[in-house]
Amino acid sequence: MLKVLTAAIVAAVLCGSLASCSRQEAHEEADVSSAPPDTIRFSPTAVKRFGLRTLTVGDRADTQTLITTGEIKADENRVFHINSLTNGRVISDKVMLGDIIHPGQTLAVVQNLDVAKVYGEYIRQAHENEIQVHLSETRLALAKKNYDRLKRLYAEKIAAEKDFLKAESDMKLEEEILRGNKEHGSHLREEAKVMLAAYGVRLGDSQSERIESNSPITTPRGGMIIKKSVTVGDVVTNTEPLYVVGDLRYVWLDIAVYDKQLQSIKEGDRVTFTSDSLPGRTITSQISYIKPSTEDASGTFVARAILENPEMKLKPGMLGQVTIMNREPAKYPFIPEEALQKYGKEQFVFLVESDDVYKKQLVEPTKKVEGGYLIAHGIKAGQRIIGQGSFTLKAELLKGTMAGED
Repeated sequence: MLKVLTAAIVAAVLCGSLASCSRQEAHEEADVSSAPPDTIRFSPTAVKRFGLRTLTVGDRADTQTLITTGEIKADENRVFHINSLTNGRVISDKVMLGDIIHPGQTLAVVQNLDVAKVYGEYIRQAHENEIQVHLSETRLALAKKNYDRLKRLYAEKIAAEKDFLKAESDMKLEEEILRGNKEHGSHLREEAKVMLAAYGVRLGDSQSERIESNSPITTPRGGMIIKKSVTVGDVVTNTEPLYVVGDLRYVWLDIAVYDKQLQSIKEGDRVTFTSDSLPGRTITSQISYIKPSTEDASGTFVARAILENPEMKLKPGMLGQVTIMNREPAKYPFIPEEALQKYGKEQFVFLVESDDVYKKQLVEPTKKVEGGYLIAHGIKAGQRIIGQGSFTLKAELLKGTMAGED
């Protein structure tokens, strides 16, 4: 009994522990000296005993996600300005900031002296023309009566031919004068109609004694009023915009991107936008434009996405969180965490060259992901490496290296 105990104590002292013994056994079954550099040969018994597991390297997409901020802006291609066509005083203001307006809608009414002048001049000229028409009609009636009389007398051989011909000429002349006066009246009305239409005013009856002096400001297109600089009593000119209107059925999402992030995004990348102003709602789109320069020293660039906005819920100036995801993420070889070994500045895996030969292969991880690493250089998808048990190979390789140095 004493002999058995003594043998056990001696074995423990020699090995240090059961783990040390196992490593010693593995070392005895590993062959480093006769193998090529950075290569180790393990006996089949050691492979089985220490649970070396071979795996095939696969691909994994590097889906990069960037979280930043964004601001809703009106699409500048869908923004237009509305001015007054003349100087005048605003006597009626019919809309407010943020209102949705429709084509042809009246936004305000301006007291317009130009309209009064055009209207007044038309009525004056129309009245003068009407007088000329009445006079022409009277002269034509007299000329026609004289013509009929001389025609009858000439047929009875009582009147001279020259008198008959002169009466006929006088009648035709009066007919032409009357036609000209009527055409002039039509021209006066069409001219005034066109001039007043430019101010949004319809021409009324020339018999009316009322002279129109008000000019409506109307919108040629629909949209939302995003800026307004007029109210009742203001004196306006034709040089300053009174309203800025945006067609907000589509809006811009301007995304803040720092210079160090610029290389990780591209046109076509998917974006999502959320805002506290629209709780519970996520809007998706894709990057359509990346501004090539920054306008200030902050180093912030702008990436832009176009968002559909049929309900006009997205308003210019609205802020929110933006998530950018790669449209076509790059694929890299993926290795599990247990397969990657480190020593000094080196990072490496063990390639399976045959059933019992393993070679140290330097690799360059590009990113740590769930469960392991994406590898930029060193191995390719389809190669076989050691996963479980790679630490044992590392230990044996280092032992062999140190033994060689001794």
